[in-house]
Amino acid sequence: MFPNAGLTQRIEPVGDPAVRLSAVAVSAEQIEAALRVLSTLPSAAAHNPFAQAAALQDYARACSPGCDVLLATALHARVTALAKWTAAFDPARQSDAEAVLEATARFPLSDPAGGIGFEASGFQELILFIEELPW
Repeated sequence: MFPNAGLTQRIEPVGDPAVRLSAVAVSAEQIEAALRVLSTLPSAAAHNPFAQAAALQDYARACSPGCDVLLATALHARVTALAKWTAAFDPARQSDAEAVLEATARFPLSDPAGGIGFEASGFQELILFIEELPW
């Protein structure tokens, strides 16, 4: 019924997942939209990574047909990294929101011991740099 159903060989992803997800082009507007999508999840699903991923796939499918799974995965990784960074380094949310969204869209993801995230000091530097831009 299923071809290769007896396959026992483990399939490893090609390349570093953080690097691959960092290469997906994401805008600050998409990060903001992803945060809005996640904020609409019912409380029972709000902290469920599967529910988050499904909601972001629906969003990504609507804004980027054909690339929905990859875009949704990249958005989920970046939003997760942002949540981790915010909890550890900006719990009072004192950073400029627009600068944070821009940095979230641009800064490369890393894979520290706690899972996907942002290198904290570099991410903070980028936020501060963006805040100073004259736009």
